[in-house]
Amino acid sequence: MNSNVCVSLETSQAPERAIHKRYQASIRKKILVFVVLAVLLLVCAVADIAIGSGTLDISQVCNGLIHPSQVSPAIQVVLWEIRMPITLTAVVAGLGLAISGSLMQTALANQLAEPFTLGISAAAGFGAAIAIVFQTSIIGLIGIPIEYVIMLNAFSFSLMTVLMIAFFATRRDFSIEMIVMLGIAIHFIFSSLLGITQYIADADQLQSLIFWSMGSLAKTNWTKVYINCAVVFLSLPIIFFHSWKISALRAFGDNAITFGIPVKRIRMLLLLLSALIAGCITSTIGIVGFIGLVAPHVTKILVGEDQRFALIITALTGSVMMTMASILSKVIFPGVILPIGMVTSLIGVPFFLWLVINKRRGI
Repeated sequence: MNSNVCVSLETSQAPERAIHKRYQASIRKKILVFVVLAVLLLVCAVADIAIGSGTLDISQVCNGLIHPSQVSPAIQVVLWEIRMPITLTAVVAGLGLAISGSLMQTALANQLAEPFTLGISAAAGFGAAIAIVFQTSIIGLIGIPIEYVIMLNAFSFSLMTVLMIAFFATRRDFSIEMIVMLGIAIHFIFSSLLGITQYIADADQLQSLIFWSMGSLAKTNWTKVYINCAVVFLSLPIIFFHSWKISALRAFGDNAITFGIPVKRIRMLLLLLSALIAGCITSTIGIVGFIGLVAPHVTKILVGEDQRFALIITALTGSVMMTMASILSKVIFPGVILPIGMVTSLIGVPFFLWLVINKRRGI
């Protein structure tokens, strides 16, 4: 009798054990993906530091980073004043743009959403263009260097765009589709205005404008690294605190309200954080596309939709992609550094087309 009860109990618990094993296996897979991406990011970062106009060997890079006094002053300057800011900017910018794209896709329930979609990048580009072409702004009047005037103008315009979108997003008669269409309209308006400023710019200004609008890591410095780190890493705790709400929002959309989630408020919070991060990064390195679009989709393929893991994997994927793009920008044409936005577009466009084709096939 007792043996029959035990057999019956074990049989009834078998499905639970199978589910538990599958869950443990999925956790191990996500941890493995995290470790692989972290190692890949470290390798890419060291390679990015080593590669440049005068390529350094790995021992010089490691000694220069761990024991700076054991390398020559010239190598110290190259490592710490030129290449480290570029590599760290690539890591933080990739992380921020990827997270920004993921949040925007969740907030707008649109897999093709990213900072480009809502016109944030175009607005930042026009703000920078005004500062470059007219060399003026209220901030400039109080003696701030033009480099930071460009950055602040770009951020101001991206912030104004966010506030305008946030205003319309709070209106009940505006659906998510209408917000996306509004963003596309804003993108074309600012792109047109950017074209006008390019038309009236002189040769030197036009060169700066084109260089900025294609995105560049070459003019970064430690101040820009600190600014980007401050904005991104102050936003991350808020994002991770709401990770389970983000998971529910991605899985159930507006129906997540049945779990007690204030859907509209969370969408607005995600939108504002996304725009804040993207606006800050764009204002420091120029317009860089496709990282925010591609990284969340790569993450979805690797680990699924559980945002407790997906947010971290998305951040790492964005950093790896941006660092690899930085390396490619220096090796495609030796001796010439290509604009980083051009390289990310070359990487991102094939994936975007693959995504569109699969969407059409319903995969």
